[in-house]
Amino acid sequence: MITFFFYVSLIIVGYHILKKFLYRPSKLNDFERIPSMPTLKFMWAMIRKKPQDEIQEIVSAVSHEGILKANAGTITFFYFQDVEYIKQFLTKSEDVLPKMKHNLGNRVKSFYGNGILFSNGHTWRMQRKLANAAFNRALSHDVIGENAFKLFDLMDYNVENPINIYDMMQRTTIEILGQVAFAYKFGGLDSFETPDIIKSYKYIMDQTENQLHILFPILDKLPLKSNRLYREKMNEFDNFILNIIEQRKKDLFKLNYQNEKQESDNKDLLMSILEMSEKEGIKIDSHELRDNLVNFFIAGHDTTSLNISVSIYHLAKYPEMQKKARDEVIAIVGNRLRIPTAEQVKELKYVNAIIKESLRTHPPLAVLIPRQPNDYIQVGPYIIPPKSYNCVNIWHVHHDPKLWKNPNKYDPERFLNGEKRHPFAWIPFSGGPRNCAGQNFSLMEQRVLMAMILLKYEWTLPENSIHKEKFYLDSNFLLKPKDLSVEIQFKRRI
Repeated sequence: MITFFFYVSLIIVGYHILKKFLYRPSKLNDFERIPSMPTLKFMWAMIRKKPQDEIQEIVSAVSHEGILKANAGTITFFYFQDVEYIKQFLTKSEDVLPKMKHNLGNRVKSFYGNGILFSNGHTWRMQRKLANAAFNRALSHDVIGENAFKLFDLMDYNVENPINIYDMMQRTTIEILGQVAFAYKFGGLDSFETPDIIKSYKYIMDQTENQLHILFPILDKLPLKSNRLYREKMNEFDNFILNIIEQRKKDLFKLNYQNEKQESDNKDLLMSILEMSEKEGIKIDSHELRDNLVNFFIAGHDTTSLNISVSIYHLAKYPEMQKKARDEVIAIVGNRLRIPTAEQVKELKYVNAIIKESLRTHPPLAVLIPRQPNDYIQVGPYIIPPKSYNCVNIWHVHHDPKLWKNPNKYDPERFLNGEKRHPFAWIPFSGGPRNCAGQNFSLMEQRVLMAMILLKYEWTLPENSIHKEKFYLDSNFLLKPKDLSVEIQFKRRI
Protein backbone atom coordinates (compact mmCIF):
# COMPACT_ATOMS: atom_id res chain seq x y z
CA MET A 1 0.00 0.00 0.00
CA ILE A 2 2.83 2.37 0.91
CA THR A 3 4.52 1.52 -2.38
CA PHE A 4 1.30 2.35 -4.26
CA PHE A 5 0.99 5.82 -2.65
CA PHE A 6 4.68 6.43 -3.27
CA TYR A 7 4.29 5.80 -7.00
CA VAL A 8 1.08 7.85 -7.18
CA SER A 9 2.85 10.75 -5.44
CA LEU A 10 5.81 10.39 -7.79
CA ILE A 11 3.52 10.52 -10.81
CA ILE A 12 1.71 13.63 -9.50
CA VAL A 13 4.97 15.44 -8.72
CA GLY A 14 6.39 14.43 -12.09
CA TYR A 15 3.28 15.69 -13.86
CA HIS A 16 3.53 19.13 -12.24
CA ILE A 17 7.24 19.38 -13.02
CA LEU A 18 6.66 18.48 -16.67
CA LYS A 19 3.71 20.88 -16.83
CA LYS A 20 5.86 23.72 -15.50
CA PHE A 21 8.64 23.20 -18.03
CA LEU A 22 6.70 21.98 -21.06
CA TYR A 23 3.48 24.01 -20.75
CA ARG A 24 2.85 26.18 -23.77
CA PRO A 25 -0.28 28.34 -23.70
CA SER A 26 -2.85 27.67 -26.36
CA LYS A 27 -2.36 31.19 -27.71
CA LEU A 28 1.39 30.81 -28.11
CA ASN A 29 0.96 30.82 -31.87
CA ASP A 30 -0.01 34.48 -31.44
CA PHE A 31 3.60 35.37 -30.79
CA GLU A 32 4.68 33.12 -33.70
CA ARG A 33 2.65 35.25 -36.10
CA ILE A 34 4.04 38.58 -34.89
CA PRO A 35 5.80 40.13 -37.91
CA SER A 36 9.59 40.22 -37.87
CA MET A 37 11.69 43.22 -38.73
CA PRO A 38 14.90 42.84 -40.78
CA THR A 39 17.26 42.14 -37.88
CA LEU A 40 20.55 42.21 -39.82
CA LYS A 41 19.66 45.47 -41.56
CA PHE A 42 18.67 46.97 -38.20
CA MET A 43 21.88 45.81 -36.47
CA TRP A 44 24.08 47.03 -39.33
CA ALA A 45 22.45 50.47 -39.16
CA MET A 46 23.05 50.57 -35.39
CA ILE A 47 26.72 49.60 -35.79
CA ARG A 48 27.16 52.37 -38.37
CA LYS A 49 25.43 54.83 -36.00
CA LYS A 50 22.88 55.86 -38.57
CA PRO A 51 20.61 58.78 -37.58
CA GLN A 52 17.78 57.71 -35.30
CA ASP A 53 15.03 58.63 -37.76
CA GLU A 54 16.63 56.31 -40.36
CA ILE A 55 16.74 53.51 -37.79
CA GLN A 56 13.05 54.04 -37.10
CA GLU A 57 12.25 53.92 -40.82
CA ILE A 58 13.62 50.36 -40.89
CA VAL A 59 11.26 49.46 -38.05
CA SER A 60 8.24 51.31 -39.44
CA ALA A 61 8.63 49.78 -42.91
CA VAL A 62 7.29 46.48 -41.54
CA SER A 63 3.51 46.19 -41.46
CA HIS A 64 2.44 45.37 -37.91
CA GLU A 65 -0.36 45.70 -35.37
CA GLY A 66 1.48 47.36 -32.53
CA ILE A 67 4.22 44.81 -31.92
CA LEU A 68 7.25 43.52 -33.83
CA LYS A 69 9.81 40.84 -33.13
CA ALA A 70 13.47 40.43 -33.99
CA ASN A 71 15.45 37.22 -33.75
CA ALA A 72 19.13 37.43 -32.88
CA GLY A 73 20.41 33.87 -32.68
CA THR A 74 18.62 32.16 -29.78
CA ILE A 75 17.33 35.48 -28.41
CA THR A 76 13.93 36.91 -29.34
CA PHE A 77 13.25 40.64 -28.97
CA PHE A 78 9.74 42.09 -28.95
CA TYR A 79 9.23 45.78 -29.76
CA PHE A 80 6.02 47.22 -28.36
CA GLN A 81 4.66 50.12 -30.42
CA ASP A 82 0.94 50.25 -29.60
CA VAL A 83 0.24 52.59 -26.70
CA GLU A 84 -2.37 50.28 -25.10
CA TYR A 85 0.05 47.36 -25.16
CA ILE A 86 2.72 49.65 -23.70
CA LYS A 87 0.40 50.71 -20.88
CA GLN A 88 -0.28 47.07 -19.99
CA PHE A 89 3.42 46.30 -20.27
CA LEU A 90 4.76 49.17 -18.15
CA THR A 91 2.14 48.89 -15.41
CA LYS A 92 2.78 45.22 -14.74
CA SER A 93 4.43 44.40 -11.42
CA GLU A 94 8.20 44.74 -11.38
CA ASP A 95 8.35 41.17 -10.03
CA VAL A 96 6.36 39.83 -13.00
CA LEU A 97 8.29 41.81 -15.60
CA PRO A 98 11.76 42.70 -14.26
CA LYS A 99 14.50 44.55 -16.11
CA MET A 100 16.68 42.25 -18.20
CA LYS A 101 19.77 40.84 -16.60
CA HIS A 102 22.99 42.25 -18.02
CA ASN A 103 23.24 40.86 -21.53
CA LEU A 104 24.27 44.07 -23.26
CA GLY A 105 27.96 43.22 -23.05
CA ASN A 106 30.64 43.11 -20.40
CA ARG A 107 31.26 46.84 -20.54
CA VAL A 108 27.66 47.77 -19.78
CA LYS A 109 27.70 45.34 -16.86
CA SER A 110 30.97 46.65 -15.44
CA PHE A 111 30.07 50.34 -15.77
CA TYR A 112 26.36 50.43 -14.88
CA GLY A 113 26.68 47.68 -12.28
CA ASN A 114 23.62 46.70 -10.26
CA GLY A 115 22.28 50.20 -9.73
CA ILE A 116 18.72 51.46 -9.97
CA LEU A 117 18.59 51.21 -13.79
CA PHE A 118 19.23 47.45 -13.98
CA SER A 119 18.49 46.02 -10.52
CA ASN A 120 15.34 44.05 -9.67
CA GLY A 121 13.34 42.73 -6.74
CA HIS A 122 14.22 43.71 -3.18
CA THR A 123 17.44 45.44 -4.29
CA TRP A 124 15.56 47.73 -6.68
CA ARG A 125 12.79 48.52 -4.17
CA MET A 126 15.35 49.49 -1.55
CA GLN A 127 17.28 51.64 -4.04
CA ARG A 128 14.11 53.32 -5.32
CA LYS A 129 12.93 54.13 -1.80
CA LEU A 130 16.24 55.82 -1.00
CA ALA A 131 16.43 57.57 -4.38
CA ASN A 132 12.93 59.07 -4.17
CA ALA A 133 13.59 60.68 -0.81
CA ALA A 134 17.13 61.73 -1.74
CA PHE A 135 16.07 63.48 -4.97
CA ASN A 136 13.38 65.42 -3.10
CA ARG A 137 15.97 66.70 -0.62
CA ALA A 138 18.53 67.47 -3.33
CA LEU A 139 16.35 69.87 -5.37
CA SER A 140 18.12 73.23 -5.32
CA HIS A 141 17.38 76.23 -7.53
CA ASP A 142 20.44 78.00 -6.16
CA VAL A 143 22.91 75.33 -7.30
CA ILE A 144 21.38 75.38 -10.79
CA GLY A 145 21.31 79.18 -10.97
CA GLU A 146 24.84 79.67 -9.65
CA ASN A 147 26.19 77.31 -12.29
CA ALA A 148 24.16 79.13 -14.95
CA PHE A 149 26.06 82.33 -14.05
CA LYS A 150 29.36 80.45 -14.44
CA LEU A 151 28.16 79.12 -17.79
CA PHE A 152 27.44 82.66 -19.00
CA ASP A 153 30.89 83.85 -17.94
CA LEU A 154 32.44 81.05 -20.01
CA MET A 155 30.21 81.65 -23.04
CA ASP A 156 30.89 85.39 -22.99
CA TYR A 157 34.58 84.74 -23.66
CA ASN A 158 33.67 83.49 -27.12
CA VAL A 159 30.19 84.86 -27.75
CA GLU A 160 31.22 86.47 -31.07
CA ASN A 161 31.64 82.99 -32.59
CA PRO A 162 29.21 80.07 -32.86
CA ILE A 163 29.17 78.04 -29.63
CA ASN A 164 28.59 74.31 -29.32
CA ILE A 165 25.68 74.51 -26.90
CA TYR A 166 25.63 70.73 -26.44
CA ASP A 167 29.17 70.87 -25.03
CA MET A 168 28.20 73.82 -22.83
CA MET A 169 25.15 71.97 -21.51
CA GLN A 170 27.21 68.83 -20.89
CA ARG A 171 29.62 70.90 -18.79
CA THR A 172 26.81 72.64 -16.93
CA THR A 173 24.73 69.57 -16.12
CA ILE A 174 27.83 67.61 -15.04
CA GLU A 175 28.79 70.46 -12.73
CA ILE A 176 25.28 70.71 -11.28
CA LEU A 177 25.03 66.95 -10.84
CA GLY A 178 28.44 66.72 -9.17
CA GLN A 179 27.35 69.23 -6.54
CA VAL A 180 23.83 67.81 -6.15
CA ALA A 181 24.86 64.14 -6.18
CA PHE A 182 27.97 64.19 -4.00
CA ALA A 183 28.96 67.78 -3.17
CA TYR A 184 31.85 67.84 -5.65
CA LYS A 185 32.91 70.64 -8.02
CA PHE A 186 34.51 69.31 -11.20
CA GLY A 187 35.58 72.73 -12.50
CA GLY A 188 34.17 72.15 -15.98
CA LEU A 189 32.87 75.74 -16.18
CA ASP A 190 36.10 77.36 -15.00
CA SER A 191 37.65 77.25 -18.48
CA PHE A 192 37.25 75.60 -21.88
CA GLU A 193 39.69 72.89 -20.78
CA THR A 194 37.89 69.67 -19.83
CA PRO A 195 38.89 68.22 -16.41
CA ASP A 196 40.75 64.89 -16.66
CA ILE A 197 38.13 62.92 -14.74
CA ILE A 198 35.43 64.13 -17.14
CA LYS A 199 37.61 63.12 -20.10
CA SER A 200 37.83 59.65 -18.56
CA TYR A 201 34.07 59.53 -18.02
CA LYS A 202 33.35 60.56 -21.62
CA TYR A 203 35.79 57.95 -22.93
CA ILE A 204 34.13 55.25 -20.80
CA MET A 205 30.65 56.24 -22.01
CA ASP A 206 31.76 56.20 -25.65
CA GLN A 207 33.33 52.76 -25.29
CA THR A 208 30.49 51.34 -23.20
CA GLU A 209 28.05 52.19 -26.00
CA ASN A 210 30.28 50.68 -28.71
CA GLN A 211 27.79 48.58 -30.69
CA LEU A 212 30.39 46.03 -31.81
CA HIS A 213 31.35 45.27 -28.21
CA ILE A 214 27.69 45.04 -27.22
CA LEU A 215 26.95 42.56 -30.02
CA PHE A 216 30.23 40.65 -29.60
CA PRO A 217 31.31 40.78 -25.93
CA ILE A 218 34.18 38.39 -26.73
CA LEU A 219 35.99 41.45 -28.12
CA ASP A 220 36.48 42.65 -24.53
CA LYS A 221 38.70 39.62 -23.87
CA LEU A 222 41.15 40.34 -26.68
CA PRO A 223 44.58 41.88 -25.85
CA LEU A 224 43.75 45.16 -27.56
CA LYS A 225 45.17 48.56 -26.65
CA SER A 226 41.62 49.96 -26.52
CA ASN A 227 40.62 47.31 -23.96
CA ARG A 228 43.61 48.10 -21.78
CA LEU A 229 42.88 51.84 -21.95
CA TYR A 230 39.21 51.20 -21.15
CA ARG A 231 40.13 49.25 -18.01
CA GLU A 232 42.55 52.00 -16.94
CA LYS A 233 39.88 54.68 -17.33
CA MET A 234 37.33 52.50 -15.51
CA ASN A 235 39.71 52.02 -12.57
CA GLU A 236 40.41 55.75 -12.48
CA PHE A 237 36.71 56.67 -12.47
CA ASP A 238 35.77 53.96 -9.95
CA ASN A 239 38.50 55.07 -7.56
CA PHE A 240 37.30 58.66 -7.91
CA ILE A 241 33.71 57.71 -7.00
CA LEU A 242 34.72 55.32 -4.19
CA ASN A 243 37.00 57.96 -2.64
CA ILE A 244 34.11 60.44 -2.60
CA ILE A 245 31.87 57.83 -0.96
CA GLU A 246 34.43 57.16 1.77
CA GLN A 247 34.87 60.89 2.38
CA ARG A 248 31.11 61.45 2.72
CA LYS A 249 30.89 58.50 5.13
CA LYS A 250 33.55 60.18 7.25
CA ASP A 251 31.65 63.46 7.06
CA LEU A 252 28.48 61.74 8.28
CA PHE A 253 30.35 60.02 11.11
CA LYS A 254 31.78 63.38 12.15
CA LEU A 255 28.33 64.99 12.15
CA ASN A 256 26.90 62.13 14.22
CA TYR A 257 29.85 62.18 16.63
CA GLN A 258 29.51 65.92 17.16
CA ASN A 259 25.71 65.56 17.28
CA GLU A 260 25.38 68.20 14.56
CA LYS A 261 22.66 68.58 11.97
CA GLN A 262 22.85 70.35 8.63
CA GLU A 263 20.48 73.29 8.75
CA SER A 264 19.53 73.12 5.10
CA ASP A 265 17.06 70.61 3.73
CA ASN A 266 19.05 70.64 0.47
CA LYS A 267 21.56 67.85 0.95
CA ASP A 268 23.50 66.06 -1.73
CA LEU A 269 22.10 62.73 -2.89
CA LEU A 270 24.92 60.68 -1.42
CA MET A 271 24.68 62.22 2.06
CA SER A 272 20.88 61.83 2.01
CA ILE A 273 21.16 58.15 1.04
CA LEU A 274 23.77 57.52 3.74
CA GLU A 275 21.61 59.21 6.39
CA MET A 276 18.42 57.44 5.37
CA SER A 277 20.03 54.01 5.06
CA GLU A 278 21.43 54.48 8.57
CA LYS A 279 18.08 55.66 9.91
CA GLU A 280 16.09 52.86 8.22
CA GLY A 281 18.64 50.18 9.07
CA ILE A 282 19.24 49.44 5.38
CA LYS A 283 22.63 47.95 4.63
CA ILE A 284 24.17 49.39 1.47
CA ASP A 285 27.88 48.95 0.81
CA SER A 286 30.26 51.24 -1.08
CA HIS A 287 30.00 49.29 -4.33
CA GLU A 288 26.18 49.50 -4.31
CA LEU A 289 26.50 53.23 -3.67
CA ARG A 290 29.01 53.45 -6.51
CA ASP A 291 26.62 51.71 -8.93
CA ASN A 292 23.76 54.04 -8.05
CA LEU A 293 25.85 57.20 -8.24
CA VAL A 294 27.04 56.15 -11.70
CA ASN A 295 23.41 55.48 -12.73
CA PHE A 296 22.31 58.89 -11.39
CA PHE A 297 25.27 60.53 -13.10
CA ILE A 298 24.50 59.03 -16.52
CA ALA A 299 20.73 59.53 -16.38
CA GLY A 300 20.96 62.91 -14.69
CA HIS A 301 23.20 64.82 -17.05
CA ASP A 302 23.24 63.21 -20.52
CA THR A 303 19.47 63.31 -20.89
CA THR A 304 19.12 66.87 -19.59
CA SER A 305 21.96 68.29 -21.70
CA LEU A 306 20.46 66.76 -24.85
CA ASN A 307 16.99 68.15 -24.23
CA ILE A 308 18.13 71.69 -23.47
CA SER A 309 20.20 71.57 -26.68
CA VAL A 310 17.14 70.43 -28.65
CA SER A 311 15.05 73.24 -27.14
CA ILE A 312 17.65 75.92 -27.87
CA TYR A 313 18.07 74.60 -31.43
CA HIS A 314 14.35 74.84 -32.16
CA LEU A 315 14.10 78.32 -30.66
CA ALA A 316 16.93 79.32 -33.00
CA LYS A 317 15.09 77.81 -35.94
CA TYR A 318 11.76 79.40 -34.99
CA PRO A 319 12.50 82.95 -33.72
CA GLU A 320 8.81 83.66 -33.07
CA MET A 321 8.81 80.84 -30.49
CA GLN A 322 11.98 82.23 -28.94
CA LYS A 323 10.40 85.68 -28.62
CA LYS A 324 7.22 84.26 -27.09
CA ALA A 325 9.21 82.26 -24.54
CA ARG A 326 11.38 85.26 -23.63
CA ASP A 327 8.37 87.54 -23.27
CA GLU A 328 6.85 85.02 -20.85
CA VAL A 329 10.03 84.87 -18.75
CA ILE A 330 10.33 88.68 -18.64
CA ALA A 331 6.66 89.02 -17.61
CA ILE A 332 7.07 86.55 -14.73
CA VAL A 333 10.72 86.83 -13.63
CA GLY A 334 11.50 90.39 -14.74
CA ASN A 335 13.91 91.80 -17.32
CA ARG A 336 17.09 91.37 -15.31
CA LEU A 337 19.28 88.33 -14.92
CA ARG A 338 18.51 86.41 -11.75
CA ILE A 339 17.62 82.93 -10.55
CA PRO A 340 13.85 82.35 -10.87
CA THR A 341 12.06 81.12 -7.76
CA ALA A 342 10.20 77.81 -7.55
CA GLU A 343 6.89 79.69 -7.76
CA GLN A 344 7.99 81.64 -10.85
CA VAL A 345 9.20 78.50 -12.61
CA LYS A 346 5.78 76.90 -12.14
CA GLU A 347 4.18 79.84 -13.98
CA LEU A 348 6.38 79.43 -17.10
CA LYS A 349 3.73 77.51 -19.04
CA TYR A 350 5.14 78.12 -22.53
CA VAL A 351 8.74 77.37 -21.52
CA ASN A 352 7.51 74.15 -19.94
CA ALA A 353 5.63 73.30 -23.16
CA ILE A 354 8.87 73.79 -25.13
CA ILE A 355 10.70 71.40 -22.81
CA LYS A 356 7.93 68.80 -23.14
CA GLU A 357 7.81 69.11 -26.93
CA SER A 358 11.60 68.65 -27.15
CA LEU A 359 11.30 65.52 -25.02
CA ARG A 360 8.59 64.29 -27.38
CA THR A 361 10.38 64.92 -30.67
CA HIS A 362 13.85 63.88 -29.45
CA PRO A 363 13.56 61.65 -26.37
CA PRO A 364 16.88 60.80 -24.67
CA LEU A 365 16.15 57.09 -25.14
CA ALA A 366 14.63 55.70 -28.34
CA VAL A 367 13.89 52.37 -26.67
CA LEU A 368 13.59 51.52 -22.98
CA ILE A 369 15.91 49.00 -21.32
CA PRO A 370 14.47 45.56 -22.21
CA ARG A 371 12.51 43.55 -19.65
CA GLN A 372 12.37 39.79 -19.29
CA PRO A 373 9.19 38.11 -17.98
CA ASN A 374 9.72 35.28 -15.53
CA ASP A 375 6.76 33.40 -16.98
CA TYR A 376 4.33 33.64 -19.88
CA ILE A 377 2.52 36.99 -19.83
CA GLN A 378 -0.37 38.30 -21.87
CA VAL A 379 -0.20 41.70 -23.52
CA GLY A 380 -3.24 42.48 -25.64
CA PRO A 381 -4.03 39.35 -27.67
CA TYR A 382 -0.44 38.10 -27.47
CA ILE A 383 1.21 35.61 -25.13
CA ILE A 384 4.83 36.62 -24.59
CA PRO A 385 7.23 33.80 -23.64
CA PRO A 386 9.49 33.92 -20.56
CA LYS A 387 13.09 35.15 -20.83
CA SER A 388 12.33 37.02 -24.07
CA TYR A 389 13.62 40.57 -24.40
CA ASN A 390 10.79 43.11 -24.43
CA CYS A 391 11.33 46.73 -25.44
CA VAL A 392 9.11 49.80 -25.51
CA ASN A 393 9.72 51.92 -28.61
CA ILE A 394 9.43 55.44 -27.18
CA TRP A 395 10.39 57.05 -30.48
CA HIS A 396 7.51 55.39 -32.33
CA VAL A 397 4.97 56.33 -29.65
CA HIS A 398 6.12 59.97 -29.67
CA HIS A 399 5.79 60.13 -33.47
CA ASP A 400 2.63 58.06 -33.89
CA PRO A 401 0.08 60.00 -36.03
CA LYS A 402 -2.72 58.16 -34.20
CA LEU A 403 -1.62 59.89 -30.99
CA TRP A 404 -0.18 63.19 -32.23
CA LYS A 405 -1.46 65.57 -34.89
CA ASN A 406 1.38 66.38 -37.33
CA PRO A 407 3.85 64.33 -35.22
CA ASN A 408 6.94 65.48 -37.13
CA LYS A 409 6.13 69.15 -36.58
CA TYR A 410 7.78 70.91 -33.63
CA ASP A 411 4.80 72.52 -31.90
CA PRO A 412 4.91 73.38 -28.16
CA GLU A 413 1.32 74.64 -28.38
CA ARG A 414 0.08 71.04 -28.40
CA PHE A 415 0.88 70.93 -24.66
CA LEU A 416 -1.14 74.09 -23.98
CA ASN A 417 -4.38 73.50 -25.88
CA GLY A 418 -5.89 71.13 -23.32
CA GLU A 419 -6.09 68.33 -25.86
CA LYS A 420 -6.77 64.99 -24.21
CA ARG A 421 -4.42 62.18 -25.12
CA HIS A 422 -3.51 58.73 -23.90
CA PRO A 423 -1.60 58.88 -20.56
CA PHE A 424 1.18 56.77 -22.12
CA ALA A 425 1.47 58.83 -25.31
CA TRP A 426 4.30 60.88 -23.73
CA ILE A 427 6.82 58.68 -21.91
CA PRO A 428 10.33 60.23 -22.10
CA PHE A 429 10.84 59.18 -18.46
CA SER A 430 9.16 55.78 -18.97
CA GLY A 431 5.96 55.04 -17.03
CA GLY A 432 4.48 52.80 -14.39
CA PRO A 433 6.29 51.76 -11.20
CA ARG A 434 9.74 51.92 -12.83
CA ASN A 435 9.54 55.44 -14.19
CA CYS A 436 12.57 57.71 -13.79
CA ALA A 437 13.24 58.65 -10.15
CA GLY A 438 14.94 61.89 -11.20
CA GLN A 439 12.39 63.25 -13.67
CA ASN A 440 11.22 66.11 -11.42
CA PHE A 441 14.81 67.16 -10.84
CA SER A 442 15.56 67.09 -14.58
CA LEU A 443 12.46 69.12 -15.48
CA MET A 444 13.18 71.72 -12.80
CA GLU A 445 16.80 72.00 -13.94
CA GLN A 446 15.70 72.55 -17.54
CA ARG A 447 13.13 75.20 -16.59
CA VAL A 448 15.60 77.23 -14.54
CA LEU A 449 18.38 77.03 -17.14
CA MET A 450 16.07 77.80 -20.08
CA ALA A 451 14.58 80.82 -18.27
CA MET A 452 18.01 82.24 -17.46
CA ILE A 453 19.40 81.61 -20.97
CA LEU A 454 16.38 83.37 -22.48
CA LEU A 455 17.03 86.39 -20.26
CA LYS A 456 20.76 86.49 -20.99
CA TYR A 457 20.89 85.89 -24.76
CA GLU A 458 19.20 86.00 -28.11
CA TRP A 459 20.38 83.39 -30.63
CA THR A 460 20.19 82.15 -34.22
CA LEU A 461 21.17 79.05 -36.19
CA PRO A 462 24.38 79.46 -38.25
CA GLU A 463 23.94 79.10 -42.01
CA ASN A 464 26.44 76.23 -42.17
CA SER A 465 24.87 74.24 -39.32
CA ILE A 466 24.95 70.45 -39.79
CA HIS A 467 21.43 70.55 -38.34
CA LYS A 468 20.21 73.15 -40.84
CA GLU A 469 17.34 71.00 -42.12
CA LYS A 470 16.62 69.00 -38.95
CA PHE A 471 18.17 67.95 -35.66
CA TYR A 472 20.19 64.80 -36.35
CA LEU A 473 20.62 62.22 -33.59
CA ASP A 474 23.20 59.44 -33.71
CA SER A 475 21.94 56.06 -32.54
CA ASN A 476 23.31 54.99 -29.19
CA PHE A 477 21.77 53.62 -26.01
CA LEU A 478 21.53 57.28 -24.99
CA LEU A 479 20.79 59.40 -28.05
CA LYS A 480 23.30 62.14 -28.87
CA PRO A 481 23.54 64.92 -31.47
CA LYS A 482 25.41 64.11 -34.67
CA ASP A 483 29.15 64.72 -34.13
CA LEU A 484 28.29 65.71 -30.53
CA SER A 485 27.79 69.23 -31.84
CA VAL A 486 24.95 71.77 -31.89
CA GLU A 487 26.47 75.11 -32.87
CA ILE A 488 24.44 78.23 -32.11
CA GLN A 489 25.24 81.92 -32.64
CA PHE A 490 24.49 83.83 -29.43
CA LYS A 491 24.13 87.57 -28.81
CA ARG A 492 24.18 89.13 -25.33
CA ARG A 493 21.05 91.06 -24.42
CA ILE A 494 21.83 91.60 -20.69
